[in-house]
Amino acid sequence: MKALRRIGIVGSGPMAIYLLKYLAASDEALAISIFEASSCAGMGMPYDPSLNADYMLCNAFSREIPAPVRPLIDWLKDRPKRELGEWELSAHDLTARAFYPRVLIGEYLHSQFEDLCENARDAGHVIDVLTECLVVDIEAANGGKANVQYQSGQSVKSLQFDAVVIASGHSWSDVPQIDEVNLVSPWPYTNITRLEQNDIGVLGSSLSAIDIVIALGHARGQFEESGSRISWVPNDRENRVRITMVSKMGIMPEGDFYYPFPYEPLVCLTKEAMEAEIARGVDGVLNRVFALLCDELDAADPDYLGRLPETARTVEGFAPAYFSRRREVGGLRSVKRDLAGSRETMRRKETIAHRYALLRGHEAFDHILRELTETDYQRFLDHLMPMFADCYAAVPHLSLARITALYDAGVLELVATVEGAEFSQMGNGSIAVETEDGTATFDVIVDARGQAPANLADLPFPSLVKDLRDPQEPVLLPFALDLIVNCASRIYCLALPQLLERYPFSQGLVECSRLAHHVADDILSRSHGR
Repeated sequence: MKALRRIGIVGSGPMAIYLLKYLAASDEALAISIFEASSCAGMGMPYDPSLNADYMLCNAFSREIPAPVRPLIDWLKDRPKRELGEWELSAHDLTARAFYPRVLIGEYLHSQFEDLCENARDAGHVIDVLTECLVVDIEAANGGKANVQYQSGQSVKSLQFDAVVIASGHSWSDVPQIDEVNLVSPWPYTNITRLEQNDIGVLGSSLSAIDIVIALGHARGQFEESGSRISWVPNDRENRVRITMVSKMGIMPEGDFYYPFPYEPLVCLTKEAMEAEIARGVDGVLNRVFALLCDELDAADPDYLGRLPETARTVEGFAPAYFSRRREVGGLRSVKRDLAGSRETMRRKETIAHRYALLRGHEAFDHILRELTETDYQRFLDHLMPMFADCYAAVPHLSLARITALYDAGVLELVATVEGAEFSQMGNGSIAVETEDGTATFDVIVDARGQAPANLADLPFPSLVKDLRDPQEPVLLPFALDLIVNCASRIYCLALPQLLERYPFSQGLVECSRLAHHVADDILSRSHGR
């Protein structure tokens, strides 16, 4: 009997779940081993209840989440009333356009992972899930197969594979730093809720920062709802917390807005247009595709660019013009005003045309990013990526309502740092930074900057890094690593920090599904033993 091809997957979060889905669809029976360092497989860090609070919302609505087995909304409708009640949900609340807590998404993913494993076994695959098994190294044997070394209990064991996929998800420092100043890690969330200091800075103002601020709100008081209005009441009126979000621009992403799904086709930023621009050559391709973005905005909302300065039609000038209105109004005042508008467009099911064009525009730009020169790629990161990140970070309205409740209660501020601002540790232990409102000092600062890119040299597998041809090179489709040894196995990297180096839009469940599909296709296209 022919031996099964052995596939090793390092990690069991969303990337691994979707990879398992596509591998298990193969007619060829496979032996798949999945390594998970924690005691529970099939969830992932952003959705793990030991790391996240149940009031932290996922900003992808349910229809957008690719189904490993069953769509989220169908899975929810089969939950018992008691279980839904624990989430403060009823059958009436279950819609395909709703946002749900991240830890609920974690339960869904865990359930789907178990179903995938069961279905794969029924289809003839051999599935081995190794929990509490931390992979400590991967050896690419010269002339032999890849060897995965993992710690199980007090011993280090090893297994050989015909293919290995690193799908280890996020990577966070236990003690993050900025300018050699120690910050508080946001994971697990109890790092935040256990803080005893009252003057707390939060470094960042996007989705991670919003979650941290809301966690502080829950720890130091109560959010009280009355109809659509939310207010915040402190636990201790005499010793109230003071929270300051600190970011480069002092603004926050806008609230979620209504748009059609499945998506409607774009007019100018089409896949065919991107391929045609790439075919014309890399010189000037960023400027040409940006011109197509302007054409798309003109087609969607003819007045939008006309309301902005003329510099908005340049790569360097668009983002400052795009952010200018929120900057002028002021961070949290702008949040409060825009939330009311976003709620109204959602109620009327009216699409905000320019926001929809920009939301979709990042998909078009993703087609050209690996083709850009290093200079143009850096131009993209410096001048366009902040705008695109703001667009697809549209915030659930409930989260913004809680933010404005803290603002109305007088305990939350949002400030911008001055150009070139540095953080410094004062003699009394407090942390200082120059902002546009003057010097701000804090007892402690929580790091909410999100996942940073990293190169292959930062992978925690020393033998593998040593065998890379160039550890500084970004990993590219189909994400197979270029080795200096003649290893009989193919080793792939789908670890998020390494993907972000050249795939800056790779966060989120949709991208996990898409990128995992590419790797599964590459594995399955290769004959046994190669």
